[in-house]
Amino acid sequence: MSVLLQVALDTKNLDEALMIASVARSNGADIIEAGTILIKSVGIEAIKQLKRVCSDTPILADMKVLDNAMQEVELAVTNGADIVTVSAVASDKSILDAVIAAEKYGAKIMVDFMHVNNVLDRALALCDRGVDYICIHSSTDTISLEDEGSRRSRIDNMRRMVRSIKGSCTVPIAVAGRLDDTSLCELVKAGASIVVVGSYITKAADTAERVRWLKRFLTYI
Repeated sequence: MSVLLQVALDTKNLDEALMIASVARSNGADIIEAGTILIKSVGIEAIKQLKRVCSDTPILADMKVLDNAMQEVELAVTNGADIVTVSAVASDKSILDAVIAAEKYGAKIMVDFMHVNNVLDRALALCDRGVDYICIHSSTDTISLEDEGSRRSRIDNMRRMVRSIKGSCTVPIAVAGRLDDTSLCELVKAGASIVVVGSYITKAADTAERVRWLKRFLTYI
């Protein structure tokens, strides 16, 4: 199965997000993400408008649901989301409710593992709970404090987590968190099925060319 490219729109400006989404979609992006900051800035309208612009491309709502899961997932999917993120630190009941709500509307659930201490144990516990994707996600705030050594350690740790989960669970794995060409290559080789790319695309001088380049790059890994 080919590796999917998810473009994360972490901007406060809806017009900017719609423009980037349209370009990314036209140049081969597989999933368009309404980032958490976009949803919090604009509201659920962000999801609806992204689906209008990218009607033939899956829209992921990065809600990072923690509670009231059935209501929050239903709110997202009835406004255009095809995939909704739920935090892995949410209760098992919340995650089950999220799965039930998503299935009702033909949508999918991605569980975000940011700030989970024992990733492998939690992943294995969720593998048979009906979730559709697992996302190994590094915190932006933590990344901002990194030097080269700690960055290398983070990528190595992500690679080990992906490999361990891949060896024990059939749920597809996404990876996210300031990833460049080298780290993307390492994580895909470890077993990642979806790569989430934000500023590397959205802040590129030529968004269209960056998306096309990443699609070609992922094809040859």
